[in-house]
Amino acid sequence: MRHAEPAVLGALLGQCDPPLSQTGRVQAEQIMREISIAVVYSSPLRRARETAELLARGAKIEIVDDLREITYGDWDGRTWAEIEAREPEIARRKMADWHGVTPVGGESWDQFVARVKRAFEHIKLGPRPAAVVAHAAVNLVIAGVEIGYGEVREL
Repeated sequence: MRHAEPAVLGALLGQCDPPLSQTGRVQAEQIMREISIAVVYSSPLRRARETAELLARGAKIEIVDDLREITYGDWDGRTWAEIEAREPEIARRKMADWHGVTPVGGESWDQFVARVKRAFEHIKLGPRPAAVVAHAAVNLVIAGVEIGYGEVREL
């Protein structure tokens, strides 16, 4: 699942590390209230960790570094309007080829996919039932691993 609502909205968070908003804390407390789980695998980023802590209800939490969100490098934490104003050419190229263009200091899509696949292979060997708390792009990759990338829609 994707982490609950972070305190910062409207920006490409990437690997920025804001906490959950108050709304996000309430959301996380409501997730899976009726389901018992053995382990929660979580991204190390604060918004995911806080979500995992609130839904674990005594289950083990395992932080998996490779579940962290893709980094957009210099763009992490910026709004799209800021990005377009500062770097209009690379922003235009990114919009035309989201997975093929990497901002300065960012992680390429191929590197990111390899990292998330490693994490998911580790998780598949772990105890059940389990929950995974990560990020939109991470979840997109995990869904693609399991059902094939041609079938994945935006999450």
